[in-house]
Amino acid sequence: MNDKHAWWKPAVWLVYIVIVFEILFMISPFALYYYSAYAHFLNFLGRSPATAWLDQFFLPHFSQTSSPALAALGEIDEAIFFGGVALFLVGFVQIYFTKFFRRGQPVTGLLYRWIRHPQYLAVTIIGIGVMLHWPRFLVLAGYVTMLFLYYFLARHEERRCLARYGVSYQDYLGRTGMFFPRSWFGWAPSWLPERGAARALAVVAAYGLLVGAAVAGGFWLQDYSLRHVANYATQDLAVLSPAQLDTARLEHAVQMALADPAVAQQMAAHGYGLSDNEFLAYVVPMDWRLPDLPMEAQPTGGHYTPRDFDPNRLKVLFTRVQVYGYDAADGLDIVKRGVKRQPIALVKVDLGNHLVLGWETPPATVRWGDVPTPYF
Repeated sequence: MNDKHAWWKPAVWLVYIVIVFEILFMISPFALYYYSAYAHFLNFLGRSPATAWLDQFFLPHFSQTSSPALAALGEIDEAIFFGGVALFLVGFVQIYFTKFFRRGQPVTGLLYRWIRHPQYLAVTIIGIGVMLHWPRFLVLAGYVTMLFLYYFLARHEERRCLARYGVSYQDYLGRTGMFFPRSWFGWAPSWLPERGAARALAVVAAYGLLVGAAVAGGFWLQDYSLRHVANYATQDLAVLSPAQLDTARLEHAVQMALADPAVAQQMAAHGYGLSDNEFLAYVVPMDWRLPDLPMEAQPTGGHYTPRDFDPNRLKVLFTRVQVYGYDAADGLDIVKRGVKRQPIALVKVDLGNHLVLGWETPPATVRWGDVPTPYF
């Protein structure tokens, strides 16, 4: 059953739609145009320690991990997303079939036989797929906000339907669940005061607790993810690899690159070795292509990460990192608090022959321009 006259329903989507569009435009020819506008918003967040963390990722985006759980999440995001879309379309067809062919009748069959708001459940599932694919803290906070607002929208619709259909709708409320079949969870108490300032305070408190719990969970997932991504760190240099390379190989590649006189000079010119400067290096298989990193110029194509690669032929991208906050970062905190990466040098090494094959100055930005992109 659904109230089709709530004019503010589209407004709820506005909280989340910009975030969803980031993903849709990321894989479209319109990415450059979209990011030319969207980058300003993300860069604005990065200006303050209070908001800079919002554009950070709490799950790996382009990195392989040693965690089977994280690997599984990376495999099922599209299935979850399109499963939610399919459920949404079934509910959409059901509502509008009733609207045009059974005018004035409530929708109580098929999906609505078990739950009262299957389309909102579908949006919830779509949102999970979105978060797994593009897991910014901003997406997480927007998702929780969307769910919170949809709960109250659903209650608003139910009050209107109860006023319109009376006893028949009251019976319907008694035998169905709100978002899940009633048999799954049984009785659910009403947790909000009926009206007045007490209700307003309870709503604000509940929203704060939900967002806070979600963000805390996101930071835990970020820590867990970084522990399972190939890495090592010194006081002023964090090293990541999107491939599952062992620590000894990472250290060998970085030390070889830094031992090259031209590379050492370039790094020194950017303050490497001086206090209060933070640096981040990526060790990437030579054949891999990662448009999220400012590496070689990449006019076309997306991620290319073949599983069969030569672990001795690697490229090392050195970047200087601007971190948020007022104190210096060290170790993997450089990754967690990074706001901007300034590319310094891209060095190609052959570990098997202990050779530096050459180095170049990488592009100043990624292919989408000056926009914060995933760090791991």
